Amino acid sequence: MFDFTTHWINRENAHLLTRVAPGTFDHAIDPERLARYLAGPANWMAVAMHEAQVVGMLMAVIHDHPDKPTELFLDEIGTGDDWRRKGIARALIERLFERADAEGIDEIWLGTETDNVPARGLYESFGHTREDAVIYYLDW
Repeated sequence: MFDFTTHWINRENAHLLTRVAPGTFDHAIDPERLARYLAGPANWMAVAMHEAQVVGMLMAVIHDHPDKPTELFLDEIGTGDDWRRKGIARALIERLFERADAEGIDEIWLGTETDNVPARGLYESFGHTREDAVIYYLDW
């Protein structure tokens, strides 16, 4: 077993993202995009770190609605290629639950591909309800 810590990322500690394990994010972090992301108060990012290296990440977006309670979309979760199946994603999701509770958010939702068996197993292990959905990518 190894030790890791989790941190909520903001503008003050964004420097933690300078050393990231391969596979944690889809692409290299662009400093301008990161600054824009962190400037949005509805955007949440947490990371898991081992010895000053980011080995896992989670990003979520708050959705306020005029007609129903606020909900949270778990937009991205990733673990470095050599760091999977070590409890990192679970720890990050648990941190998300804690923060959502503290913010009074009662619903968190996410989507994943039907063939992403490891992710589906993780999400189903929390005992939550699965709903089938259809996703459209709109081109204009």
